Amino acid sequence: MSKIQAAVLGVMKDIATTGIAKLQRNVQQGYTFRGIESAMNELSPLLVKHGITVTPSYSELLVHERLRGDPKDGRAIRFCTLKGTFRFTAEDGSFVSSECYGEAMDSGDKAVTKAQSIAFRTALFQQFVVPTMAMDPESYIDPNDEELPIGPAPSSDLLEAATTAASAGLDAYRSFWQSSMPDERMALASRHAELKALAQRVTDGRNAGQ
Repeated sequence: MSKIQAAVLGVMKDIATTGIAKLQRNVQQGYTFRGIESAMNELSPLLVKHGITVTPSYSELLVHERLRGDPKDGRAIRFCTLKGTFRFTAEDGSFVSSECYGEAMDSGDKAVTKAQSIAFRTALFQQFVVPTMAMDPESYIDPNDEELPIGPAPSSDLLEAATTAASAGLDAYRSFWQSSMPDERMALASRHAELKALAQRVTDGRNAGQ
């Protein structure tokens, strides 16, 4: 295995334990997404840790404008597509390349930089197979996971479902936790310790009665 392959695998293993959730929301079109900021904030430390540098280059740039409103006003939306090529290089010079297209529009002067960001984000997610949630089973029920990021208070329905699962024991609570969305786990973080303790007591009582 070349050094870059080992380094890429190391990053994949690290990011698989946390994932990058879709926590940003496009209000106009009503969908959630993972932005370039999330990708860089999570992956930059891991690239440094495993000794990977990234060199981008762009080609096949296409830009066109579409007028909006009264043509006399001269207002336009700029549409841009481009191809990004990203070389991931290890300390010994071995490398792998990833090619991804970016597409964006902007009413000002940021269409090109937006398209570059989208291409880079896609390359990072595809190269390191970044999940939207943690994929390491041990990361769900861990002795230290009381330090999970805390979000808004859980809804009554979510808390009731979590309590019901915990009342069935550790296996049931683990299954519930694994099937929860990232925002649901953040909402339950402040109650996670007591729920896990409840699940532990149920399991211990069941084992003692056997």
